[in-house]
Parts: sequence; C-alpha cells; structure tokens
Amino acid sequence: MNPPAVATRLRAAVRREPLLPVLLVLLLGLSAAYHEFAAVANLRNIAVQASPLVIAAVGMAYVIMTAGIDLSVGSMLFLAAAIESARAVAGLPTAAVFAVVCLAGVLMGLLNGLAVAFTRVPALIVTLATMQMFRGAGGHVTGQQNIDLPAKLRGIGTAALLGVPAPVLLAAAVALAGAFVFRRTTFGRYVQAVGSSPDAARNAGLPVRGVLVGAYVAAGLLAAVASLTQTARLGAVQPSIGQGYELTVITAVVLGGTTLLGGRGSIGGTVLGALVLTTVQTGLVFSGASPYVFDIVRGGVLLAAVLAAAARWRNLAQAARLTGRATPA
Repeated sequence: MNPPAVATRLRAAVRREPLLPVLLVLLLGLSAAYHEFAAVANLRNIAVQASPLVIAAVGMAYVIMTAGIDLSVGSMLFLAAAIESARAVAGLPTAAVFAVVCLAGVLMGLLNGLAVAFTRVPALIVTLATMQMFRGAGGHVTGQQNIDLPAKLRGIGTAALLGVPAPVLLAAAVALAGAFVFRRTTFGRYVQAVGSSPDAARNAGLPVRGVLVGAYVAAGLLAAVASLTQTARLGAVQPSIGQGYELTVITAVVLGGTTLLGGRGSIGGTVLGALVLTTVQTGLVFSGASPYVFDIVRGGVLLAAVLAAAARWRNLAQAARLTGRATPA
C-alpha cells in the first residue's frame, strides 16, 4: 500500500475515532516522563484494569444512546458480586455461579427498563432509586464485610490465553459483540432511532418500550459480567466495590463520543474512552498526584459533555422553531 493511501486511511480512522490520537499521545507522553510506564507489565496492567470498565461501559452506551441514563450500574455491580459471594451460590459449579450472577444482572436491568419504559418517571430518578435499592441489598447479603472468593471463581480474573489476560479477552469479545449489534442488527438501528426521536420511532411503528427495556437489560447483564472480572481479580468482594463507579462508566461513554441527547454513539469510542480514563488514572499514580485529581478530571469531562448536550439541544430547538417543527424531546 502506497504512503498516500495509508495517510488517507489514518485520517479516516481519526475522523471516526478522534480519541485514538489522544490515547496515543497520552501513552507516548507518560512513557517519556516515566520510564517504567512503558514497561510491558504496566501496559498489561492498564489493559486489565480497564477491562471491567469497558464491559460495563458498552452496556451503558446502549442506555445513553436511547437518551437514557443508568445511575445504578455501580450498585448493580456490587449486588451481583454480593450474590456471587453468597454461600448458597459460591458452592455451586463455576458455570452455574456465573449463570446465576448474569441472571441477577438481567433481572436488575429488567427492573430498570420496565420502570423507565412503562412510567413517565425520568430514567435519572428511576435509576437513582434503584441505585440505593441494589446497594442496600448488596450490603444486606455481605453484611458489609470483606468476603474471600473460592479459587475456582478467580480464574476469570487471573487466567490468560496465549499471554493475553482473560479479562482483556472478555472485554474485547463484549466490545466486538456490542459493536456488531449496534451496526449490523435491527435492534441496533432501533436504539439509534429511539434515541434520535422517540415520537418519530413510535409513529413509525417501532417497539419503543421493548427497545428501552432491552437497552437496560444489556446494561444490567454487562454490569454483572464486569463484576465477575472485578471480583476475580481482587479475589474478594469488598463493601466499597462499585461505589461511584457509575460516574466513571458514564464518563467513559460520553468521552467516547456518545451524546447525552441519544441517537448517536460509538462502541469503539466507548472502549477508547475507558482506556483513556484508565491511562490517566495510572499516570496520576506514577506522578504521585492526589487521587482526587482523577475526580476533577472525570467531573470536568462530564460537565463538558452536559454543556455540549445543552448547547446542541438549544440549537435543535431553535432550528425547530425556525422550520415550524415540533420542539425536540
């Protein structure tokens, strides 16, 4: 392939995923500043740390693409981990434990989805309430104590295939599946349509409520899968697991280019957003900076996303008034 063709493809890739050069610059800059940052062991650690975030963020991307939000993802992760640690569940064969945890994630997502789809209560309020419910239930199951997991449940977090850690392989599989569903299936097209305009989707005969429920179920399922990798890597269930995680997950999604207004997003961008956040967090550790700096970065990204969404909504509303169309929802 000649150099001009390579340059053209690179420009196209950057246009599709503008976070890619940001991630590369971050990696190069931190590698130049801290010699050990570029070590294979550290880069491997970044990938492993980012894996649960990638998995949970793919599910959140579907929710946000429907113009919704899920503040309960961290609590779903905690409750799924608590169920995994319960004696009645942990004693089952490994495959059965994973199935029970995933089923719990599906049921939690189903509760969110049904409440959002069949009531007029905003998703923000619904998931704020279930966030408290799920966290309380998880605290009840664990008694707010650290619970060690049996060795058979740790393999998904510590095993490797051909040198690639299992959490990274699982995150890659989830991201590829999420991207395929989004781009190549009817459900993916419906998600975009519902997020762009629920009324138009409803008038076109699309199953709007079913799409909403499906998106929240996917978020619940993937939060449970993320919990399996997180707890396996830690080797235990801790009362603090998943606390504040919803903000990191949402930030990864919006940083990756998914608009809070819905209808537009990218699974690839979501993965890059998770990698950028994890790289920044690791860089802060190397620099010896206060851990609260990461909260500032995360909050700044969310604030910028909210302001951008508000500005876009005002532009759409103004255009609607000028053309005589209905104000966008």
